[in-house]
This record gives sequence, structure tokens and C-alpha cells, in this order.
Amino acid sequence: MKKKQNKSFLEDLYMKLNKPKTENKAIFFRLLAVTQKAWLGIKDALSTIEKAEPHPGMKKILQDVIEQVNEWVSMSDALWKYDDFFTPAEIELIRSAEQMGRLPDTLESMAKELERFEMIKKKLKSAMMYPAVVITVSILAVIILLWKVIPTIIQIFPPGLELPLITQRVVAASHYLQNNYATIFFVLFAVPVAFSIIYKKILSVKIIVDKFMLKAPVVGWLVKTFYRYRFSKLLGDFYESWLSPLVALDQIAHIFQNYHYRKKIEDVKKDLEVWLEMTESFEWSWLFNPILIQIIWIWEKSGNVWEVLKQMADFYREELDAKLEGLTKMIEPLLMVFVAWIIGTIVASIFLPMATLIGSLSWG
Repeated sequence: MKKKQNKSFLEDLYMKLNKPKTENKAIFFRLLAVTQKAWLGIKDALSTIEKAEPHPGMKKILQDVIEQVNEWVSMSDALWKYDDFFTPAEIELIRSAEQMGRLPDTLESMAKELERFEMIKKKLKSAMMYPAVVITVSILAVIILLWKVIPTIIQIFPPGLELPLITQRVVAASHYLQNNYATIFFVLFAVPVAFSIIYKKILSVKIIVDKFMLKAPVVGWLVKTFYRYRFSKLLGDFYESWLSPLVALDQIAHIFQNYHYRKKIEDVKKDLEVWLEMTESFEWSWLFNPILIQIIWIWEKSGNVWEVLKQMADFYREELDAKLEGLTKMIEPLLMVFVAWIIGTIVASIFLPMATLIGSLSWG
């Protein structure tokens, strides 16, 4: 592995302001695969792609890689300078493909995987976007009602009128918001920011939160399926590129963000270093299901199982897609109940005392 070349301050600043997206990387891998299949030299291929690249950040990366390649640096070594964009796993796969002479197939497979990964992320964002928008709009509407509307309506009622309990609670909430709005808004902003910092900096908090994400209903199933999909796909790709299990597990551990999955992969790597079998380390793990462990056991006996691992990755991806669609359908009625509860509470708090007032006037 080539030592990473440091970027200058201006280069680093420029790349932060113009960082390419994942889709730019996928297009680059696909175009490079096409040019390699057409037997175009790597220097000519990179130059051709760079001339047609519209994204300024990606264009800068390509220009720098071309300069390094012209100095007889391999493309995989040149990419280490941008390992904040190209992941170590991607660079390692490219390095292995260069040595084995199968760069076009590897690049095409990486492009497909990036496209699939982005599709999953978009589906997940789409599933979460609708409830996030509805909840945000509902909260803003409640704030406006409590801050402006409720105080005005309450003035209509005579001082001696006994308000229903639900109206009393709404009025109390309105008074609290008016008297403490600065504190409330600060807390609403500060809590997410503080949580994000604490989650990243304090390991014990990360361990608890990551375990909760794995144990929570519905969400836990989604997270575990996602990591099983990523593990199967990455391990299959690494084995197909003839990387050693130790290197493969090391790269996967660096990719995984969930503490418990990363820790398990690191533990498996340590077990392999003392000549234990991989299945012995994975056995009884609640993070991986028995089918996947059985397939790994087959690999240890046969030495050729990357195609099966890729099939398992496809299976997990299809399961994930189906679960995301089901989650979207399940969220919609829950949101309708949530919105109906908010509207019903506000309407009842206003019209119940009005009905009481009208009744007393009619009786009078």
C-alpha cells in the first residue's frame, strides 16, 4: 500500500468546497471500465474522461491522478491522495484488479454496487422524508396556534367560565410557550447538535445508541439486513479479487459505521490471526443469521464461494427493498392518526368551551 500523499491547504479547501458526489464516482468507474474494455491505455482513458467531466471537483481529482500516472505511479496508488472520496476498500479492489489484469470487470462491478447503494439510500430517505415533513409542518402549525390563535380565542370567554380540562391544558401549554419560547427553540436546536457531538466523541454513548438501532422494532431489522447485505457483497468482491481474508475483513471493518458490526468483524479478524476458523468466530452471533454463516463455512471447505456470497447479497437487498416499501405503507396510517390527534385536540379545546358558553347564553 502506498503512503498517502498529503494535499496542500488550498487543494484541501478546494476539494471541500467542490467535493464530488457518489454518482460522479459511479460514472467515473463505469466510463473507465468501458474504455478499458475498448483496450484504451489507462493514461489515454483518464485523459478522455477528464476532458468530458463537468464536475469541477471530480475534474481536479482526475487531473491530479493523470499527473501521477504520467510519473509512473499506479492508478490505485494515485487514488490514495483522495481516500476521503475513494474508500480504502475501493482502492484496494482496484489495486488487486490491476495486478490480476481484470480492471474492467472490477470497475464495472464497483459502479453497479455504488448505483445500488445510492438507490437504497434514496429509498430510505424517501421513506423518512414524508413523515419528517408531516411532523415538522404539524409542529409548526401547533406552535402558531399556541402562540397566536389560542390567546386571542381565550379572550372571548368570560372570566368566570369553567373551561374543560383539555382547554386548560392547551391554555397552559400556550402560556408556557409564550413565556419560555427562547429556551424551547434553543433546546430544539441544541439537543440534536449536542447529541451528534456526544455520539461521535463518547464511545459508551455510541455503543448504546448503535445497539438500540439494532434492537428497535422494524428499524433494527432494516439496519441488520443492510449490514448483512453490505458484508456479503463486500466479502464476495474481495474474495473474487483474491484478497486475503485478513485484508478483506480489515477493509470491511473500516467501512462499517455501527460499533457492534465493526467490533465483530475486528474480533473475527483477530481470531483468524490465531488460526481459528471464521465460522467458529461468527457462530452464535446475533448480528449474522445462520444461512450466511453456513455459506462462509462452505467457503472455508471449498475455497470458492464468492458467487454464492453475491447471491446472498442480492437476497438481502431484495429483502431490504421489500421492507422499505412496507415501512412506507405502515407509516402513512400512523401519520394520519398523529395529525388527527393534533387537530382533534386543538379543535376540542376551542369548541368545547364555546359550546358551553353558547348553552349558558341560550339557557339564560
